[in-house]
Amino acid sequence: MKNLELIAISDIYGDILRVKGLISIIGKAESENRIIVIAGDISKGDASEKSVKDSMEMLSEACKYLFYVPGDSDPKDFEINLPNAINLDKKHHIIQNREISIGLIGLGGAPSSSVRTGESLPNLWDESIPVVAEQLSTELKINIEKTMQGRPDYIILITHTPPYGIADRSKPITLREMIVLEDIIEEIKGEPKQEPIEKTKKSTISIRHLGSRIISNFVKYYKPDIHIFGHVHKEGGKTETQEATRFFNVSHLSPLPYRLTGRKFLKLNITKEHINGYFNHVITEKEISFDEFIEKYL
Repeated sequence: MKNLELIAISDIYGDILRVKGLISIIGKAESENRIIVIAGDISKGDASEKSVKDSMEMLSEACKYLFYVPGDSDPKDFEINLPNAINLDKKHHIIQNREISIGLIGLGGAPSSSVRTGESLPNLWDESIPVVAEQLSTELKINIEKTMQGRPDYIILITHTPPYGIADRSKPITLREMIVLEDIIEEIKGEPKQEPIEKTKKSTISIRHLGSRIISNFVKYYKPDIHIFGHVHKEGGKTETQEATRFFNVSHLSPLPYRLTGRKFLKLNITKEHINGYFNHVITEKEISFDEFIEKYL
């Protein structure tokens, strides 16, 4: 029996070039044995409707099931109108692939505390409000209880936002990072580097956790086998294991900060006995000239 393959991505913002790069690597030959998961931020205000539609059609043709949740940049009522596309936001679904049974649970959107103050995005929720927190927590509990009744081999949680404290760290850009970025830009433009007149005093960098406490509490109690999420770009490609759950931040396909280092996606190989997961496919093309690289990725 062939393994069931799960490909997970997020934060693609309607960029069809990124999707084409992904499809060129995974191909379509094994589509009947493949699930694709998108953990939110599928579209964006400035992304054309056509690019989003075309991207989703390409992904749907490369898999048997296309599961997704809307992200904070997606409308709350965002839908992919394709026969094999399934919206998991506040829902559950059980699939049977030959001998393997998998239960999937989803939650879209993100906490308002995880974005910049005053930033207007269509799909945020304030988990500091008790009634909101209770409603979201109840939705997750109902869906996992229903899923557990089906006795799947594995339970996979798909959310846009990370759980609090896991692959959710964000910190302001440091002075050193800013200087490196300025050097790169100056080299590209051919401008001479300007030496600083005086040294700047080091400042303490405060690290923020952008994840959801609701999701964190839920995962600690129910311990799904796999938790897939995105949202926090600087933690994209991170994986962590706590107790019985393996966590994957799949936002490494985002345009920033991975234009220079290449973009990755998660691949899970699932059998009745175990799940193997890794981020070892890089979308950036290696065999191109420097000028082509600058043109395509910067």
